[in-house]
Amino acid sequence: MLYQLPSGRAIEISVDQYLDMSDAELDYLNANYSGDSIENPWVGSMLSKAGVVSQVLDEEEYILEDLTTITIEEKFLNPDLDIPALED
Repeated sequence: MLYQLPSGRAIEISVDQYLDMSDAELDYLNANYSGDSIENPWVGSMLSKAGVVSQVLDEEEYILEDLTTITIEEKFLNPDLDIPALED
């Protein structure tokens, strides 16, 4: 993930690394002016990778197609589906 320091510079660290860091370590990174200055708001975005976006869109269409074939009984039996129940 990208984490923006109070100085405005950004560092790339994992979520686990961030959660393991103390406030003193973050202050140290900020004081030493660590990281890069990022001016492009789309840095690291999936939108900049055209091949990946088309694959994701194909997968989403596949998922939507599968959800429409599920019977109402299966929807009630599977609590992991985020489909609200219809009230009669």
